[in-house]
Amino acid sequence: MTPGTDDEEMDELDDEVEDALRRQDEAMQMLERLRSEEPILGAHDSGVDSAGRRDFRRWPTPDGVTLEFHDGTRYHQADVDDIGVGGARLHTLPAWMKGPVPARLKAPGMTVAALVLADVMWRDGADGGAGVRFEFYDNEDRENWAGGLIDALLARFAVG
Repeated sequence: MTPGTDDEEMDELDDEVEDALRRQDEAMQMLERLRSEEPILGAHDSGVDSAGRRDFRRWPTPDGVTLEFHDGTRYHQADVDDIGVGGARLHTLPAWMKGPVPARLKAPGMTVAALVLADVMWRDGADGGAGVRFEFYDNEDRENWAGGLIDALLARFAVG
């Protein structure tokens, strides 16, 4: 083995890594460009408006179940079409809501409201509706909300 061979091999390896990273960056840039050129509904366009799309199960909002968004000053009750453990479909999205915001979820049987981060996942340009997903701080908050929502749904659909 001649002196300097290890250094040469390391230089070649560094060049290969740099080249791989450069190709990855170029591919990501191309992907972003292609995504921006796709129609808004893209692969989900099945001739059905976004109201029919479900990334998780949602139900008509039971009485007493509320979703409130915080604008930095106070909470505002949302106009919810349907709701689930992981998110909701809104009839209208508040004009000031441009990205993730703190939100409060309440149901009649809950002793403590669930505080979540609500993030806009899609917007329906035709009627102003939108879909939001909930990001919970921990499993305890998620279970608290799930339990309250399930109890409200059971009360709503109970056969008397």
